[in-house]
Amino acid sequence: MCMKRPTDPLQVLPLELVGEIFYLWLLDSIYPHTKNSYSKLPGLLCLVSKSWRDFVYATPLLWAHLIIDTSQGTVASLHTLRKRLERSQGAPLSLDVEVGEQPDGDVLGALFAERSRFRQLTLRVIDLSWWDRISMEGFTELKKFTLHTAPQVPTDMDKLSAIFSSAPSLCSVNWHSTGELGPVGVQGHQLRFLALTVFRIPVTHVLEVLAACPNLLNAAIRFQDVHEYIPIPLRGRILLPELRSLTLHGTRHLACVLRGVQAPLLSRLEIHWHDSTGRKFGLEALQSLLEYSPHLEDIALRDFLIAEDGLFSIITTTNKHLLRLTVAAAPGQTKLITRRTFDVLTRQELGGCTLPRLEELVFQNGLDVPDEACSA
Repeated sequence: MCMKRPTDPLQVLPLELVGEIFYLWLLDSIYPHTKNSYSKLPGLLCLVSKSWRDFVYATPLLWAHLIIDTSQGTVASLHTLRKRLERSQGAPLSLDVEVGEQPDGDVLGALFAERSRFRQLTLRVIDLSWWDRISMEGFTELKKFTLHTAPQVPTDMDKLSAIFSSAPSLCSVNWHSTGELGPVGVQGHQLRFLALTVFRIPVTHVLEVLAACPNLLNAAIRFQDVHEYIPIPLRGRILLPELRSLTLHGTRHLACVLRGVQAPLLSRLEIHWHDSTGRKFGLEALQSLLEYSPHLEDIALRDFLIAEDGLFSIITTTNKHLLRLTVAAAPGQTKLITRRTFDVLTRQELGGCTLPRLEELVFQNGLDVPDEACSA
């Protein structure tokens, strides 16, 4: 039996199309998961054949993704790095840069010399000794910026503000830092996606950032090692007229966020409550938010509800549009979901369903429902 020889894509497809296929695959595979060094792809493709090597060297987009550790001695050749950057020609660059202890200033200089081409930039910073020697202005093409700093790293607000203020195209920010949040709001009006992981930052500062970002579509906020909870007086809700998705991780600080925002087009809400205190205040705050969010389709509540009645109050408020509902009980919590819940959600009463559009229902732990009820 004669085996048909595999077709070489380069022989049957336009080179521009093959390049675009690999480029889109890179985008889908790398972001937001950058642990695998797909930046090695061009070199690997060059090993296939001479025709593939010629194709790779003639396709700038394939050289435009770089995952690099700039610690001293990690980069084998500065010349090789510069040649790679040259091969990307004028293509927008997507960089994931780890700046460990004793970073190589020459390597960082070569990278940031191309900052006007940065489309996506992830900075993971442990050592800031290089910070004052490199300009942090001129990020004219930057659309997505991710910052991770170690807890002990002092953050230079002026330098960070310079990045934001010189990035007129910036629309997505992922902030994981102990530093003050002020720089995030510099271009807040143009941000569409915002993820904040904050340490020792008062919740009032988070609300100030949200107020500076009125055009958000998606917001995710995680409170880590925060200030002791101090109730704050309501000063009116912050209107986020285009917000579609809100994800919250934390404890009683979340209640302040729930009480502090108004999102009339919100369709997805996810809450992770991290301890057993203050959940009553969280439920009250959630109910107040629901009054301003009539279009919710997806709600996920993890370690949040105290009792079954809380769930009833939520589903009766959101029953018109809800498609997906996820409820996870806290560790050790029992009888959160009983037959009463099951009957309400699965039986028609007075000629109508409690949640007429519900497509997906997930309960995790806390169940006290007889088997015969589930099979009825």
